[in-house]
Amino acid sequence: MDIGEHLIAAGVIRAEQLAEARAAGGESLCAVLIDKRMVGEKDLVQAIAKRFNLEAAVLDGLQVDAEVLKSFPEALSRATGTVPLRREGAMLVVATSDPSNEPTQDRIARASGFSVRFAIAGPKAIAAARAALYSRAGTKPTTGTVPGPALKELDQILKRAAEEAAPTPDVADGDPRNLPKLEVRELDAPVMRLVNGLLLKALRMRASDIHIEPMEDALRVRFRVDGEMQEVLRLAKDMRATLSSCIKIMSGMDIAERRVPQDGGIKLALDEKSAVDFRVSSLPGIHGEKIVMRVLGTGDLKSSIDDLGFEGRPLELVREAIANPCGMILVTGPTGSGKTTTLYTILGQLNTVDVNIVTAEDPVEYTLAGLTQVHVRHQTGLTFEAALRSFLRQDPDIILVGEMRDYETASIAIKAALTGHLVLSTLHTNDAPSTVVRLVDMGIEPYLVASAVKLVVAQRLVRRICTNCREDVDLAALQRSDLDQGILASVERMCRGRGCEQCNNTGYRGRNPVFEVMAVKSKEMKRAITEGGTEVQVGQIGKREGMHTLADGAIELVNRGITTLEEARAIILAE
Repeated sequence: MDIGEHLIAAGVIRAEQLAEARAAGGESLCAVLIDKRMVGEKDLVQAIAKRFNLEAAVLDGLQVDAEVLKSFPEALSRATGTVPLRREGAMLVVATSDPSNEPTQDRIARASGFSVRFAIAGPKAIAAARAALYSRAGTKPTTGTVPGPALKELDQILKRAAEEAAPTPDVADGDPRNLPKLEVRELDAPVMRLVNGLLLKALRMRASDIHIEPMEDALRVRFRVDGEMQEVLRLAKDMRATLSSCIKIMSGMDIAERRVPQDGGIKLALDEKSAVDFRVSSLPGIHGEKIVMRVLGTGDLKSSIDDLGFEGRPLELVREAIANPCGMILVTGPTGSGKTTTLYTILGQLNTVDVNIVTAEDPVEYTLAGLTQVHVRHQTGLTFEAALRSFLRQDPDIILVGEMRDYETASIAIKAALTGHLVLSTLHTNDAPSTVVRLVDMGIEPYLVASAVKLVVAQRLVRRICTNCREDVDLAALQRSDLDQGILASVERMCRGRGCEQCNNTGYRGRNPVFEVMAVKSKEMKRAITEGGTEVQVGQIGKREGMHTLADGAIELVNRGITTLEEARAIILAE
């Protein structure tokens, strides 16, 4: 019995559909069935897993041990339509959409040297996981494959550098004009090694920010990894001035000025062809200057919006909106919620030779070939408003405004959206319905908001459970939760990470987006906005029109074993 006959026996497809799919040809029967919309990928996976009594694999954010990837090259993955999941002793667990294919199982066993057990995943999910796995394992540096010493070696380098760096008298309370005019070449080698080691370690740990914080009795270094702060190093307090001076020189700041905040940047060369930029900010405190370094341009940009995490109706709405030659698409959420990654993935899909795309950002976090990108500098008068006015004289088709902070910027952006331009931007609001209300509160006429805005995407990021140490949790634990019983009733499955070396014993590795997508196209929605409806009223209309809330999305990720109820809790309670 091949996989098609198994699907008929499971009642997933009919015999005539199988015949049509076989006649269409293609390497994968399952892929053809999905492409022809005879069956959904999720339904297909559940049916096959049940039929063969196999695990339904979760491939979102899949992390695979490097040794496993060495024994399972990309060519083998493509030839067999599979991806490796994990090693269990002498057994290799592999995701496939066709577990009835015994020759494939034998081929993998011979090539890898392991016994093989199948788990089930859809063909599109397997293709996406393959692209992510082997691009990370390739030669192109990413936050997970940074050239240089391994993480344990870096820890030793940091320890030695911290011990060797000669403490400088703490001049935090002294006259900054008495500081010597240092050059980079005059800095002690241990201090330079310490800073470079911190930068490399941050990249290896996939940190988004580095915090160097002077305290009364120490100098604390923390990284923000997957949205959570982790202490990685504690130095002697006498190193406060030495370390801050070194970083300020490297980032082009004035080391003689310690009384006001400063901004700068560092470019760290990884090899001859690649480098990573860090945005550096200093802030005077009572114990010295706090330094925060934001890692730029290392987000996980996708090749298309299909890979962002949108599914079903939300994906259709996003596709419709970006196909529109004019109008406004807004992405909203707090700082660090992945808005820039979403916008740039959209821009990457729209970036063709026949369109003119211009962006105004503070700062420019990603660089894309073919775009005109402008770094907004308020101190020189190049504000978002000024950049937008200039853009309209540059014959643009698509405009990205990093953030709409005031009435002037929002007004120009709205007018651009109404005069034949596609405008993308962000706002800091809690959900999609409150975004259109926020524009009205900023002073934009309600009828202009209803006419210009085509789509609002609210998003958050939740930490993903480490796939290497994920385990199921007894649902009886829900009885002790103080969440609303209606919400708890929708929880069908709970998982957690035990903690392992791959996730630094946190139980989490990577983050997953949660989306709330609201279209502004129905007469009822436009009327509610034009008449000054509240966010509650707008939200009720959105839900009637099929909008899934952020809380709905968070619970779905819990049920799929992608995140924990604890991670989803903040999103659920915010509603």
